Amino acid sequence: MLGVLIVSAFGASVTASTKNQGNTGRNVAAISPYVDELDQSMTDYDGTLALGYANLGSWVNLSIAQSFIPQKEVLTRVQFFMGRNASTVSPCVLAVRENLTGANLAMISLDPAAFPLVNGSPTEDQLAWVTFNFSDIWVTPGQTYYLVVYTTFAVNNFYWVSGNGSNMYVNGTVYLSTDNGVTWSEFTNADGCFKTYGLREAFLSITPKGGLFGASFTVKNIGNVTAWDVSMNVSVNGGIFGLIHSQHLIEVQELAPNAEAQVMTGTLFGLGSITMSLTVQGANVREMSKEVTGKIFLIYIKI
Repeated sequence: MLGVLIVSAFGASVTASTKNQGNTGRNVAAISPYVDELDQSMTDYDGTLALGYANLGSWVNLSIAQSFIPQKEVLTRVQFFMGRNASTVSPCVLAVRENLTGANLAMISLDPAAFPLVNGSPTEDQLAWVTFNFSDIWVTPGQTYYLVVYTTFAVNNFYWVSGNGSNMYVNGTVYLSTDNGVTWSEFTNADGCFKTYGLREAFLSITPKGGLFGASFTVKNIGNVTAWDVSMNVSVNGGIFGLIHSQHLIEVQELAPNAEAQVMTGTLFGLGSITMSLTVQGANVREMSKEVTGKIFLIYIKI
């Protein structure tokens, strides 16, 4: 029955309805603070499939998943070409997983108001690209991941998901579940209409330097992509009797390739040995740190 459903649905709408697969995620803004880029996609619309309350001889919970292979190290958001039924009341949930029945790497739920209303049988002009903007996650390029979409099992509570009954996206395929995601059936000749967005990983270097009135760290982008939302936390501890305690947080929205940012410890006064450390991370920068020891002579720091 599922085989007939997937072939006929992407090209002709089917009657539909659902049950819950777990707790729902938070709803966040659809606008990123940085410039992410399209990574994987399939946009050739051929028809729709009901997500949720579906009649397959009996009423079942129909969940849908799309596998994909990212080429960027950070996954920022996902879009599906979707709509909703007028009687839909429960949120639509999207989860990102390394396997279909495994733990969620990211999850978000969107209220029905985020989806265009479809009256009767859906047509392409009634649907829209709906953004699922979850907290960014690190992924491994070349590895398969799954976008799992579902809603709560309730009478006439369903969404419309679009796709194509041909193998338009060669790096993935569609999966369907009628038992709340416990088991899945794969359909190698079908794909959903989806887009994934992401960021390439940026690489930074940290160089410490002593000096009069304090020390500094130079953070340089040594890669070939912009580093976004970079936060730099510098701390200094030590001195005679351990009296020196200083900490500063500096944030830079973007750091272009070959660009530098200087992080100062601030003016310090004391005597004795000190330990200085800098921790750096960003939207597409893995957390890194540098710790150095030195000596302070009143207002001069030697490393």
